[in-house]
Amino acid sequence: MKPYAESCDQNRDPILEQLRPLLVAASTVLEIGSGTGQHAVYFSTHLPHLHWQPSDRGENLPGIRLWCAEAGLANLKAPLEL
Repeated sequence: MKPYAESCDQNRDPILEQLRPLLVAASTVLEIGSGTGQHAVYFSTHLPHLHWQPSDRGENLPGIRLWCAEAGLANLKAPLEL
């Protein structure tokens, strides 16, 4: 079962609003501590010019992989273990 955090749904738009102007010229983002993977999917969807690299501790990777697999986004990489 995919992990889910309601707080992600509540804060993703304000975070995206802050990230968008900062990442205009970027090509790759390393997200440290991707948690459930929800933000990685959301931001990859809304910032398609970026290659998004999620990462987290090993115990969180299965859930992140589920979010990534379901999204099927070319710019969303498989999560790295920290």
